[in-house]
Amino acid sequence: MGKIKKGILGGFSGKVGNVVGCAWKGIDYMRSLAASVANPKTKAQVTVRSNFKTIASIMAKANPIAKLSTWSNTKKQSAFNAAVHENYDTAIVDDEIDFEKLTFGKFSRKELTDLRVTFDMSETDLSLKLTWVNDADEETSFDDDMVAVVIVKKSANGDIDDVIIDYLNAKREDEELHVFIGLIRSFTEGDSFYAYAGTGHNPQKPSETIKIPAKNVIKFRAQKTI
Repeated sequence: MGKIKKGILGGFSGKVGNVVGCAWKGIDYMRSLAASVANPKTKAQVTVRSNFKTIASIMAKANPIAKLSTWSNTKKQSAFNAAVHENYDTAIVDDEIDFEKLTFGKFSRKELTDLRVTFDMSETDLSLKLTWVNDADEETSFDDDMVAVVIVKKSANGDIDDVIIDYLNAKREDEELHVFIGLIRSFTEGDSFYAYAGTGHNPQKPSETIKIPAKNVIKFRAQKTI
């Protein structure tokens, strides 16, 4: 049974026939009941669900960074939902995830100049090293801009095992950042690591009074396979 909330012109909650009344972020809406699927496990359906689940899992772990991007300003959609929607539309190529097309947000800062990203492997550890040149102009880039990094670990069997984020440990003026990934002994042959880096407004300082157009995308920079 459905319950009317605000009279005949208001939203309702519950089920009325094949229609369900819901509310999200103060927005009332209706949706129909899901139709039954005769064969819910065809190869195509399994592929779509698997890709969607993988992208959603990656974006859920990287959500703290996505929430600092312009995705957080998306109307009637959370930053997480915007991240999943955009990446599902752009990063799926021939029914597979193209890791070079993944993106983790648009930010109102100039890209890091002469950014170099390399994986460092010692006898015991694997880490990521980033270096860049600080050329802050105090208009589209600032000394204390946040440097954000996302590392996605893909196991030899194709599963996404881990997503590492780092966004409060380096500023543009530092010109260097090391991110520890893990112990070599915890990885197996065939494991791959994808690194993404970018820069944006520092969340530890007050919001900007000057709005700078979003143009920098945290994007693919390096890959390594054990």
